[in-house]
Amino acid sequence: MGNVPASLGEVTPQWLASTTGWPIDAIDITVIGQGEGFLGQLGRVSLTYGADRPADAPASVIVKLPTQDPGGRAIGMMMGVWEREARFYEAVASQLGVRVPTIYVNVADAASGEFALVMEDLAPMHAADQVAGATPDQARRVIDELAAIHGAWWNHPLLPTLEWMPGLDSPMTGAIKPMFDMAWPQFLERYRGRVADRTLRWAEAFADQVPALLARYLSEPVTLVHGDFRLDNMFFDADGRADGEFALVDWQMSMRAPGGSDLVYFIVTNLTPPLRREMERELVERYQAGLVRAGVTGEYATVERLWHGYLEGVLFYTVTFGGGLLGIDPANERGVKLFDELVMRTFTAADDLAVGDVLGIG
Repeated sequence: MGNVPASLGEVTPQWLASTTGWPIDAIDITVIGQGEGFLGQLGRVSLTYGADRPADAPASVIVKLPTQDPGGRAIGMMMGVWEREARFYEAVASQLGVRVPTIYVNVADAASGEFALVMEDLAPMHAADQVAGATPDQARRVIDELAAIHGAWWNHPLLPTLEWMPGLDSPMTGAIKPMFDMAWPQFLERYRGRVADRTLRWAEAFADQVPALLARYLSEPVTLVHGDFRLDNMFFDADGRADGEFALVDWQMSMRAPGGSDLVYFIVTNLTPPLRREMERELVERYQAGLVRAGVTGEYATVERLWHGYLEGVLFYTVTFGGGLLGIDPANERGVKLFDELVMRTFTAADDLAVGDVLGIG
């Protein structure tokens, strides 16, 4: 393709005009999303038009490009995150049932490594903050939306045809245990004394069981999983009402998998510990009721099965974060703060729920 910008600084009025068909005279770019663990570059681009501006041409757009960091780019290409998101918007978004940004430009060339999205600016809707945590009303709304997505896509016949979307048998999922083994000494050095000792024992013991756990989950019903289901990727109504507009962005980690990973990740890492203690059982039951409303039945959609999966999921994320320390850039202050918060919330949940004792681990 050749003319696809590699950085936000290379985005020009001419490139946007040629790809969108809009008569753009000038642009102004504001970098957004820095320090959030996002494998790419994200910018809000304000557009200036001439006198012949089309009535439906937006005042601003969001441009999303791959990261320029060599290490991050290698990881992103290996995981197929940019192709995955591009294909999601092409093949799945219109059938999702939940609002996502309108895509104006979708460039995806895996052979050359050129990717670019130009999408709707959802403002004045606003993203929530994972570190600050969800409000009770936001948590209930998010769980309702999640159950609607998972219920609609439960064993959907289209899923097996989406070969570009990985499942639990992907090589990256299989790397969880080796990454844990490499990172665990460094993790202990950083967090021993900050989290309960028994949770560290449970994580270490459960890490050996992760391959068998994943193999067992391969036989369970699959659905469309977001893969990074957190508040920073969720947009709420401009006036702050949880029951108003809602949109979901960033589909780079979408998967074909059991839905419990989205459920556990949201509850454990997006609610403050006091609110999570108060609401977690309610939210699991609310999710189950949403699945039933969507027509899901059977043993995998009972409260008991989902609660057991929730407990296993908490332990699973202690292992995931145990290995995740390798990917944290110490110079990224916001990213380090976020990772610390995720670790503390996850290991606190494991301790509160006594998951190791309940599940007979360690």
